[in-house]
Amino acid sequence: MAAPTTPQPTPAEVYGIFAGMVDSAATKKIADAIAVASSSPTIKRVHLAFQSNGGGIGEGIFIYNLFRTVPFDLILYNIGTVSSIAVIAYLGAKTRKVGAHAAFMIHRTQTTTQAANTQTIKSFTNAAIIADNRTEAILRAHITMPNDKWAHFDHNDLWFSAEDAISSGLATEVAEFCPPAGMQLFSL
Repeated sequence: MAAPTTPQPTPAEVYGIFAGMVDSAATKKIADAIAVASSSPTIKRVHLAFQSNGGGIGEGIFIYNLFRTVPFDLILYNIGTVSSIAVIAYLGAKTRKVGAHAAFMIHRTQTTTQAANTQTIKSFTNAAIIADNRTEAILRAHITMPNDKWAHFDHNDLWFSAEDAISSGLATEVAEFCPPAGMQLFSL
C-alpha cells in the first residue's frame, strides 16, 4: 500500500495568468480566484500576468473595484497588450508592472446603432455618456497626460508604450513577469 501523501503548504506568493476578454465568464473566474486566495491565511502576494483586448464596461469596472480591495498584495503584469476596458481593470492594482515590449490602448466608449430606431439610439447615447464619465474618472484618478493627449483621446485610440505608461502613471515600473523555477502557475 502506498503511503499517503502530505498536502503541500500554500506558499506566501502565488503566480497566475489571465489572458482573455473581460466578460462575465472571465469576471467570475477572477472573482473565484480572488476568493480562494483571500481564504488562505498564508497567501500574502499574488502575481498576475494580465493580457486582454478589453470587453464589457461593467465587468471592467467591477474587476477594477475588486482589485482595489483584495486583502493581499496584488501585482499585475502587462506582458503583451492591455486594451480598452482591461486598462481600467488593470488600474485597480496598486502595483502595476509592464514588460519592456508591452503596450496599452485606451479609447472612448464604442457602440453600434445598426438597425436601431431613434429611441434606441438615444438610449445608446445616454449609456455611452455614462460609461465615458465612469471610465474617464478612473483614468484621471490614476494617470496624468497633457491636454493635447486628452484631446486626442476624445476622438482616437490612444496607445502607450512601456515608457509612456510609466511617465503617465498607468504602470508603476518596467518589469517582466518571471515566476521562480518550479513554481506552479494558475490560469484563470
